[in-house]
Amino acid sequence: MSDEEPATRTRLPRPTSSPESQEPRRNPILSGIGVVVVIAVVIVSLLFAANRSDEDGGSTAKDAGQTSAAGSEGPGGPPLSAAQLPERTESGVPVGYPQTAEGAQSAAANFVVAYGSDRMFRAQPRAAIITAITDPAIRDGLLARVDQAFRAQTTTFGLQPDGNPPKGQTFVCRAVPMGTKSVVFTPVSATVEVWSVGVVGLAGPGSTKPVAEAWNTTTMKLSWVSGDWKLVEFSQKEGPTPISGLQDPSSANDIAKADGEFGELRHAR
Repeated sequence: MSDEEPATRTRLPRPTSSPESQEPRRNPILSGIGVVVVIAVVIVSLLFAANRSDEDGGSTAKDAGQTSAAGSEGPGGPPLSAAQLPERTESGVPVGYPQTAEGAQSAAANFVVAYGSDRMFRAQPRAAIITAITDPAIRDGLLARVDQAFRAQTTTFGLQPDGNPPKGQTFVCRAVPMGTKSVVFTPVSATVEVWSVGVVGLAGPGSTKPVAEAWNTTTMKLSWVSGDWKLVEFSQKEGPTPISGLQDPSSANDIAKADGEFGELRHAR
């Protein structure tokens, strides 16, 4: 694998205060809106593009009537061996997955990480991510719509037009998969659910968008294209959401420091 990102590999885990400025405890439903918006801005575009692709004959397999083929060790299936891990990265996204149910799960988990990152708010990294993970049949039209959607979101999160945070603040935006489930699998098509937690917001003095968390389940439909799994459809719903409040929130400085010091994980099943 390349050294574009930290080379940490993990098997997806099972679910198991002094702020700089005191803020009232916020409604947990409202606190989840941030990350939902970040990732959901492309849902409609993805579905529309995928439907257009299907109408044009881009779909090569039918999922109806198929059953899960995730293996005999439970819904998630057995872990990949080292030789089956993604072979390389493109624009920081692991690519090169085996043509198995577990390979499709690994692809979906890493695609969620890519879509839930701050890189999607900047034009050049955004285009590179879309190129790396999507089916070429939907890529061009999708990129134009995603560009428009994420440019609009820069204002929502108090970012500059180029997607960078204001001076003195750190934009934190990450999605961390907690687990995956193979819903449908054939050698040429897969549907995978990814349960994840996301954090998004501005850390720094005077921030009006403090970093908050949200839990979501993302459903991704993938196709086997040119020797790899590629994204063709995407949808999302909130939860399952655990109870918060066991720990006091950290300061904005601690959040910004952690975001700079800890690299994103790469995931494998």
